[in-house]
Amino acid sequence: MDSFGRCAILLAAALYACAFLTAQDKDAVTAQIDQTKKFISQRRAAPEYRDSIRESVLAYEKSLDAHCNDVVLDFDSAGVRDKILDLLNLDDKGVAIEGIWREIVPGSACGEPRRLTVQVDVTRQGLHYTALFPGESDCDSELQQDTLKNIELNFQALRIQKKKSCHLEVVETHLVGPEATMQDNGILSQWKESWDVRTCGKVYVVPLTYIPDNHGTSISVATSEIHPQ
Repeated sequence: MDSFGRCAILLAAALYACAFLTAQDKDAVTAQIDQTKKFISQRRAAPEYRDSIRESVLAYEKSLDAHCNDVVLDFDSAGVRDKILDLLNLDDKGVAIEGIWREIVPGSACGEPRRLTVQVDVTRQGLHYTALFPGESDCDSELQQDTLKNIELNFQALRIQKKKSCHLEVVETHLVGPEATMQDNGILSQWKESWDVRTCGKVYVVPLTYIPDNHGTSISVATSEIHPQ
């Protein structure tokens, strides 16, 4: 089953554009990338930033059936990753006003291992935090929600979700194969993911393919390959 959603523009878009810039412009983009990485690193070391990430993750975990109140994030782990989605921009006073990235932090929720993921948007009013599904999915929040709706339809068709009281909960997302890259036509390439989705106390593996085009991103669920974990 297919749907359409909006996929976040990855750093690959900026790197792709470099191929058509002058040497001076390329240096400027490289400097902007370095500036963004430095900004993220500085924020990650700040206690208030870590608290905000944790609060976002905790709000997501509390929304699940387990209503977990015990979330642990290991910000000092070698497994911490950031994924830049939009490079940092500063105003004429040197204040950050634009930029988007994701924090992927190893940890746990009520003892269950997680790769806890939060998107951070830089705004003129400060940083805005949005909890995403755990793991390494390349989807933005909107596309993740569209994907979950598609999975629910498949579960209903396969009679996996037998009770209305059973909710679908994403406990992990995996990137399968290479990340999406910017193509010569300016559209991201296809990419594949595998999601671990829990319902009625059981976890199922759901293979997914994302197909971007000029109108959005088509979501293909490999219905016949859905299986218990």
